Amino acid sequence: MLFQFRYVCWCLTCNFQIMIFNRFNRFYEFFKRQNHRQIRLLLAITMILLMIFYFYNSNHNRSSSGGLSSDDNNHHQSWLSSINHFDDNLDLIRNKLQYAVMIDAGSSGSRVYIYVWPPHSGDMRQLLKIRMLRDQLGNDVYHTITPGLSSCSSNVSSSSIYMEPLLEFASKHIPKIKHKETPLYIMATAGMRLLDLQTQNAILENLRQEIPKKFAFLFTANNVAVISGKEEGLYSWITLNYLLGRFDHTMETRPLITIENNDKQWKRMNTVNMFEMGGASIQIAFEITKNSQYEQLKSMFSKEKFSEKLFEINLGCHEHDYNHQYRLFVTTFLSLGANSARKNYIDFLIKQSNDLKYHNSSLTTKETILFDPCLSIDSSETVNYTMANHPSHSLSSSTSTTQYLYHLKGSGEFDNCVEKLSKIIANNQCLPDQNQNNTISKACPFEELKNIILPFSNEEDFYGLSEFWYSMNDIFHSGGQYNSDEFSKLSKKYCSTSWLVTQDRYRRKLYPMADFKRLLYQCFKSSWIFTILHSGFRMPRNYQKFRSISMLNDEPVQWTLGALIFRTRFFPLRTLDQQHGVMSEHVVNLHESTTINFYLQYLLFTLCMLAVIFCIILYLHRLQSMLNNNNNSNDGSVCNNNNNYKQFYNTKKSLHETYPLFTNHQDDDNHEDINDKLYRKQQPQVFIDFG
Repeated sequence: MLFQFRYVCWCLTCNFQIMIFNRFNRFYEFFKRQNHRQIRLLLAITMILLMIFYFYNSNHNRSSSGGLSSDDNNHHQSWLSSINHFDDNLDLIRNKLQYAVMIDAGSSGSRVYIYVWPPHSGDMRQLLKIRMLRDQLGNDVYHTITPGLSSCSSNVSSSSIYMEPLLEFASKHIPKIKHKETPLYIMATAGMRLLDLQTQNAILENLRQEIPKKFAFLFTANNVAVISGKEEGLYSWITLNYLLGRFDHTMETRPLITIENNDKQWKRMNTVNMFEMGGASIQIAFEITKNSQYEQLKSMFSKEKFSEKLFEINLGCHEHDYNHQYRLFVTTFLSLGANSARKNYIDFLIKQSNDLKYHNSSLTTKETILFDPCLSIDSSETVNYTMANHPSHSLSSSTSTTQYLYHLKGSGEFDNCVEKLSKIIANNQCLPDQNQNNTISKACPFEELKNIILPFSNEEDFYGLSEFWYSMNDIFHSGGQYNSDEFSKLSKKYCSTSWLVTQDRYRRKLYPMADFKRLLYQCFKSSWIFTILHSGFRMPRNYQKFRSISMLNDEPVQWTLGALIFRTRFFPLRTLDQQHGVMSEHVVNLHESTTINFYLQYLLFTLCMLAVIFCIILYLHRLQSMLNNNNNSNDGSVCNNNNNYKQFYNTKKSLHETYPLFTNHQDDDNHEDINDKLYRKQQPQVFIDFG
């Protein structure tokens, strides 16, 4: 009803303006002969008054909308684009920022990260804009302590004391007023997994009980946990796609694909796939986008195993948010990490040497030299190898062990190294893997490697994290786009380089990103990466869609960010609730003040229009007076000029008749012509009869 009333008012106003314009058009012929300065001035006054009304109305509408204003939203967007530069605008919105603390409790140490984000925009197509906190110099704010949390296994009551330096560091970098609303997450990984469940639970319970007594962070029982390798892979996949912008559906800049999930279909940007190699294992994560792909993977595993590898997640706030619903295949290949692969390779190399036999010798130590093609030329490594001795006679049924000392001497043969590693994969043997309670179990990753089919197509992108980046970039400086021929060429060159030359280059700081262990094992690790990619995962040598990365958009690609995104996925609902609360309050107030605001708007508009109409009428009246005065003065001046000219002509003629000899007739004729011309130029175009 209100809209209809406004529409009628606008129609009446427009009709009135048309009437004024028609009135004004009657004086159009006169305006064409006048100076246009007055016309421009009148139009300028009209436009200024109309602009005043427009800006008042637009500002009123903007102030009456709920949630963040467009200026605030643009301000937050500018913060997101300039946070890495730390301009002064960060201080202006610091009170609006939200914080989170994430602690990565690893095997060798624990590290605390602080993340920040502005209020959510309210657009459900977007996730929270989370970034790592940085100092004034643009450096990441984090703190590390050693050893790992698992070192508290002998005294679980010291677990909270162990965490205090990290929590105090976080407290100093987060405004105190924000502590109560800042969530704290503690995620334990490899080191804690090796402990028995009872010890794990005791450590976690100590943290749950003691930390809230000293720190005001938002810390619930579910905020501390020991996560599995598959969860690490899931979180890394989330981080990777988040930093690539694959979860932001406000601007679909890439081609859309059709996602199939049972009987549902929808379109959105495709996500990227991930390899991550650590010291002990390799994680793979990719999205299942087609039902046929789902059925193919399902047929490779038992029902129980497949359910362990399948993750269906929704990163949005609502259950039916298909734009953020993902069906993932995530798996971990135990014993295929760089360090575990090295141990398994040495075991294979020793057994292949045929020097190891069953001994009943009284000697407790045996020493042997072996040539290792996976070490650089002239480099060496000493390995202690324990072998169980089988009893040679039935007199004793006990089994003893013998310690063997092997000196591995590098021969630097990349192709030979790749061949041996390929044989390990082809043998399809189960490998020893350290499990809980430090016991050794058997892992059979090659069986799964043999069956799994990865989506290496021109439409699918793969990214390699962690060891893929380090082995390609720390020494070779070839991180990024992967080229199998170029990588094998660099690997061959490094392996065939003398160890003495490599050490000299290291002393001259030609390898600033590498340490001694990296230099020693670079030949093996580059060979293992090449082998696992092309022989293990069967990636085509000409595949152009694989790249290694460590940073994206100035953010480190690590699983902690993905874990935070997953655990804060419902946080935007807070912003929506606040906006809805503000909107509800506005609705109540708006219901009471709508009529007043409406009349105020149109009162101002009416006053402006009346002022314009008054100016127009006043100006038209003045122009009418000027027109009348001008016509009267023109009539009088024409008569006077005609009489004067007639008198002048008679006088001039009598002079010629009286003094014909003293008069230059040609000059007079010219003078007369000139005067006639001047006269005619000055007079209006009227007819004069001289009688």
